[in-house]
This record gives sequence, structure tokens and C-alpha cells, in this order.
Amino acid sequence: MLEKGKISGVQMALMLYPTVLATGFISLPTITAQYARNDLWMTGILSSFMGLVTVYVAVRLHELYPNETVIQHSERIVGKIPGKMIAVIFFLFSLQAAGNVIRQYAEFVTGNFLFKTPILLIISTMVLLACFAVRAGLEIMARCAVIFTPIFILPLFILLLLFPDLEVRNIFPILSRGFIPVLQGTATPQAWISELFFMTFFLPCLANPEKGKKWGMISLCAIVLSMTYVNLITLFLLGPDTGNKNYPILIAFRYISVANFFENLESLLLAMWVVGNFIKISVFFYAAVLSFAQTLRLSDYRPVVFPLGIFVIIFSLWDLSNFSALGSLLTFMLPFEIPVVLTLIPLLLLVIDRLRRT
Repeated sequence: MLEKGKISGVQMALMLYPTVLATGFISLPTITAQYARNDLWMTGILSSFMGLVTVYVAVRLHELYPNETVIQHSERIVGKIPGKMIAVIFFLFSLQAAGNVIRQYAEFVTGNFLFKTPILLIISTMVLLACFAVRAGLEIMARCAVIFTPIFILPLFILLLLFPDLEVRNIFPILSRGFIPVLQGTATPQAWISELFFMTFFLPCLANPEKGKKWGMISLCAIVLSMTYVNLITLFLLGPDTGNKNYPILIAFRYISVANFFENLESLLLAMWVVGNFIKISVFFYAAVLSFAQTLRLSDYRPVVFPLGIFVIIFSLWDLSNFSALGSLLTFMLPFEIPVVLTLIPLLLLVIDRLRRT
């Protein structure tokens, strides 16, 4: 194994939670409300099915091929050449996804807080931090998650201060337009939940591998509950207008005012956004680096960390020309691309393996 460090199931769960939700909290209500409208709160619950499949496939493949990631056992399942092709797909997907995530992070920061800061500076500093974390190893990434994930979660409880301004009647009428718009709104969150498959890179490093499934499911439950909670808060606060806002959660934080003293809490959201995206980008980048090293059978992945970091910066700028292109990517392309790579391909590997064993 290239990775010698060991982590616990709790640390894995704390890395997976922001991996799925770091960017999702900001844009989730808008994307789902555009289709589901006042039924957007159902989308997180329906997305749990994709999460169950993804976690089951990741854990089952690990049980069949312990101490190996999907990059390694794909060759043993489908052969050397098809296995290498799958490994390249995972590498390119992880690298591109890291670029997309960091571009979304940078667009939010420069568009709402650091207006005059060059976007290249925001992207480069975050990539540099992620490179340091990945090069230090999985144990350091896990310790960062233990520190930063609670900070990422804390501002969500601050939203409860909006309770006097919430209008519960905004949830009605339920399913007034039928079930199809809800399913359309579910496409993006279920794609994000597919990112739980990145646990395949952590399972071989668990100190107690038998607890991998348990903590994977706990992560899934926490993610679904958080999605539903954020959707309900924004729906109760903004009503039918939720789908017309770029960042409903930012608007929600600006609404908070307690005794004309406890207000202007956007800085909390920025802190949540920074630490959550640091963990998410680090996980995506770690998957890309490990995929690259295992595909080429390198003895150590650390020498390629910084060179691949340059490619992440290039992908973040070259792949997405402007904010509109980013919005189109999130709405129309990623709901199909992510499940295909992170759920469908591993599921096919599992099916082929079972057929070969019969």
C-alpha cells in the first residue's frame, strides 16, 4: 500500500460529511427549488437511496478485496487494459472535480466577500493548502477533519435563531405539481451523495475495517438530515422565491438579528465555507493523487502532489470560463457524470466480480 497511515471510522465519517456537503449547502436549495419548488425538502430524503447503493458497493468491494482501492482491484476484476482505463477515468474525474469544487469555492468568496481579490489568488492558496495536507498523508487529513468539521457544522445551528421569521405554511401545498418535479430536483443531491464512494480510498487504511460500513451509513444519515434541514429552513424563510436566489443560505444568515446585537453573521458562513471546502478539496485531490500513483504503480505518491496541484488550478480556470458555465455544469452535467463514475462503474465491477465467482 502507498498509504501507510491508519485512521478510525469516526475520522473517515468526519471527512466524508464535508466532502458531500461543503459546496452543497450553498447551492442546494436553489438547484432543487428550481424543479421541486416547495417540495424541495423531499429531495434529500429521496437521494438517500443512491447513498445506500454507493456505500454498499464501496464496502462490498472492500470486503472482497481488502487492502486495495478501486484502482487496484478493477484490474483484477475486468483485466489489465480495461482496469487501467477505469483507473484513468477515476484519476481524470477526481482531478477535474477538484478543479470544479475549488472554482465554485472561489466564485463564492470573490463574489460575496473579497470583491477585489484576484480569483487566481484565492484558488492558488487553497490548492497550496490542499497540497500540503495531501502530501502530509491521510492521518494528517483525518486530524484536520476532526478539528474543522465541527466548525463546518456549527453555523447550521445558528440558523435556528431565524425561528421567529420562519413561515411553516410555505411547505403547502405538498406535491401540487406531482412527483416528477421532485424527482428532477433530486438529480443533483443524489449525485453529490454518490461522492461517498471516495470512502474506497479510506477503507484500506481503517484501524478497524469492520466498522467501515457502520460509519459510512452514519455519514449518509447525517448528510440526508442536513440536506433536509437546510432545505426546510430556506423554504420556511424565503418561500416560493428560493429557486430565484443564487445563495439562499447567505441570505438566511443576513436575516439573523437578535436584539440588534447578534447580527451580520456572514463571517460565520465564510468560515464554514473555507474549512468545509478545504476538507472536500483535500479529499478529491487525495483521490486523484492516489489514483495516479496506483495506476502507474509508483512507490510513493508524494513527489507528484505539487505537479498535480498545478493541473487542478488549470482545470479550475480553463474548464469553466465564467459563473454561468459553472451554474450550467452544476445543474445539467454533474447530475449525470458523478453517479456514472462513482456509483454505476463500481456497481458494474461488483456485478462482474460476482458473475465470475459463480
